[in-house]
Amino acid sequence: MNTKERILLAALDLFSRDGYEAVSVSMIAEALDMTKGALYKHYENKREIFDSIIRRMEQQDYENAKRFEVPTDLFEHMPEAYRKTGLEKLAGFTLAQFLYWTGDPFASRFRKMITLEQFRNPEMNALYQQYLGTGPLKYTEDLFREIFSAGHGADPRQLALEFYGPVLALIDMYEASGLEKEAERMLGVHMEGFIRRMAEICGAGKDGPMYPRSEKYSSPELMRMIMGPNPIKLEEELLRNNMIKPGSVVCDLGSGNGLTSVFMAKEYGFKVYAADLWSDPEENRRFFVSQGLLGNRIVPVKADATALPFDKEFFDAVVSVDSYNYFGRDKNYLGDKLLPFVKPGGYIYIAIPGMKKDCHDALPEELLLSWTPEQLDFMHDVDYWRGIIECTDGIEIISVKEMKSNEEVWRDWLMQDNQYAVGDRKSMEAGAGKYLNFIEMIIRKK
Repeated sequence: MNTKERILLAALDLFSRDGYEAVSVSMIAEALDMTKGALYKHYENKREIFDSIIRRMEQQDYENAKRFEVPTDLFEHMPEAYRKTGLEKLAGFTLAQFLYWTGDPFASRFRKMITLEQFRNPEMNALYQQYLGTGPLKYTEDLFREIFSAGHGADPRQLALEFYGPVLALIDMYEASGLEKEAERMLGVHMEGFIRRMAEICGAGKDGPMYPRSEKYSSPELMRMIMGPNPIKLEEELLRNNMIKPGSVVCDLGSGNGLTSVFMAKEYGFKVYAADLWSDPEENRRFFVSQGLLGNRIVPVKADATALPFDKEFFDAVVSVDSYNYFGRDKNYLGDKLLPFVKPGGYIYIAIPGMKKDCHDALPEELLLSWTPEQLDFMHDVDYWRGIIECTDGIEIISVKEMKSNEEVWRDWLMQDNQYAVGDRKSMEAGAGKYLNFIEMIIRKK
């Protein structure tokens, strides 16, 4: 960190604690153990420091919006971008902004500064409105107006208030001691409920497919490659509103035959390392090439999930579908064996088969028609898995919940003719599905 950067961060730290007006150049210099003369070599005065902070925030705001492919300017300057932005992008961007305003050291201090000063400084009030008040509210209203331009009878201003109001309240709630995780959980619940309601207003899911991306991968040739309930649809649900930017380096942990790796590379633009212990990397490589993906987009790797052969902090994210339950039941696994390979601020997305309620003490007969107690021991309920990952330090738990994909993905699997699918039919045709579900876990490394 160079000296100008140190001065900027020290000043913002003081501004966020004491307020802009109360902090002098002498106080900033003292905090850095330097003379005022040394500080003036880098900034002419306190105002220049403040202006540099504003420029940093403006640039970061632009980059955040660009990353999630949402409009980077006002509606009147780029109306076409607003027309192309759907609910999925808006939700992903909003979740990321929540984490940015609460978790990023620079942004969170800036937020505290403008919140502290908004009632005694008109300029600070204008900045507060721009970043946290009327600015995002108007931005959201303009987006909703375009989303509902087909005429669904929705009031975009009212929808914007209903969407953004709880977000701002939960940002404030995050500052309450001990309520950080609860604020994140409540935001996830709010976003999910709001998006579901908007989908009903738009008629989404009634006339169109619930899995629009997965439909491209439903050919008989590709479906013959699946090794359990349709992993492509599971992955599409898991990554809906994901916070992994295109171009990120992602580990597909337990990639099997590589279908999920192809899906991530093509649909989300990730560079994927297809890591699996049991599949043949050369066979996977040939499959990737047949799908038009060259080596720089997907790299097949033979890897044991408990001894990954990568450099520390190598991945922007890890995605694991239908495999984590085999190696992740050890409470030390996440912290000791997986988290070290994820960059700070990176994400882990997991989808696994589970139970609606653990019943290992009295397994229903329907389940035992196809699976042994030992096999069923790899399947547990939401409370079990939350207890497993809560033991890990250095993470934020964004979501642990039951997924919607169950009947749909099982139906795709049971239509296959391989011996494993045929064997699973005994239990499922006897009604075992009422005991089963799929569970998503979304985790962010601090």
